[in-house]
Amino acid sequence: MSQRVVPRGANRSDRRVTTLVFDLDDTLLDWSAPTVSWPDVQQERARHLVHYLAELGVAAPPARALGEALSAKIQEVWDEARIDWTAARLDDALARALAVYGIDAGSLDGEALLRAYRWEPIPGVVPFPDAHAVLDELQRRGFRLGLITNSFTPMWMRDIELAAHGLLDYFPVRLSSGDVGYIKPHPAIFRRALALLGASAAEAVYIGDRPAHDVAGANEVGMISVLMRPPHLDRELGDAVPDYTITSLSQLLPLADAWSAVEAG
Repeated sequence: MSQRVVPRGANRSDRRVTTLVFDLDDTLLDWSAPTVSWPDVQQERARHLVHYLAELGVAAPPARALGEALSAKIQEVWDEARIDWTAARLDDALARALAVYGIDAGSLDGEALLRAYRWEPIPGVVPFPDAHAVLDELQRRGFRLGLITNSFTPMWMRDIELAAHGLLDYFPVRLSSGDVGYIKPHPAIFRRALALLGASAAEAVYIGDRPAHDVAGANEVGMISVLMRPPHLDRELGDAVPDYTITSLSQLLPLADAWSAVEAG
């Protein structure tokens, strides 16, 4: 484990820490070995959507065609989001994909349409082996835990995954960029989480795998930044310099020892 000090004159080793906020994908959930491709996932979800539309009496395109349109529109909303960090949203991508085939999503029940998309865990994507043990220990030590994910879905969809993997109850505060309206590194989503957790940036840590989103965003709002760099990832740091770099979640515990010692002192 290596410590990296950001060039801001801040001493990160003697700050009282009460709160740890986590990214989700490739931080808590290991995406190194999914057993299905993203296009195949979209094809399966398109089949559910076509079935739902048929039940409503709405003429729908073949599932394969809708799945291809959906993949393209999801990419489109993400490309637009990265211009100014406003959130990509699944409901927007769905509306655009349906519009290709003359279907007005505004005439449908938006919540029912999202549920018809049938979000569920991706086969082969599982928690890192030490995730539960580390979260158990952090809870035992009294740290407040939160979660922020750059997801185009509402948080209730990602909650389906968290529940399936036994992770939901660790995080009383969970934010999806699709709900908040901004994606990391925009400071608004970090500040929203801190407000809900009742913590200041100075007493909080953010752990995530993407330097440009997680590290840069945490640094900007004044949180301690921890870069999660599991063996299957080697992302370029660019200008984002983390305070700490870890290769497994277990490496958080020695840091938590130090943060607890400061608090006790």
